[in-house]
Amino acid sequence: MPFGKDLAPSMLHRHSAHAQAVARITWCIGERALGVITGEVGAGKTVAVRASLAQLDHPRHKVIYLANPAVGVAGVHHAIVTSLGGVPPPHKSTRRAELSLPSIPRSPARQMKPPAP
Repeated sequence: MPFGKDLAPSMLHRHSAHAQAVARITWCIGERALGVITGEVGAGKTVAVRASLAQLDHPRHKVIYLANPAVGVAGVHHAIVTSLGGVPPPHKSTRRAELSLPSIPRSPARQMKPPAP
């Protein structure tokens, strides 16, 4: 492998697409906006993110990495709240299901009668 992950972003080649990606990520950070980064394998997504993160004032920012964004909106919400030290509330559909369950009264155990001869 010619390059490892331990290279500083400043050591990597910068081209116009990289500069544009870094500028867009930096804009999202400044605007407190949610950004989605997509691209072909090897396009430089990780390098652009690392370059943007290197410019941050780390005590003021919390980086949250979602390895599997296919968890849906509830999963993304759960990951963000948990990463920030919170406890996410139960999902609405879970609460609705719990609230709509009928309460079944418990009856005393029935004794089995022996079959009639």
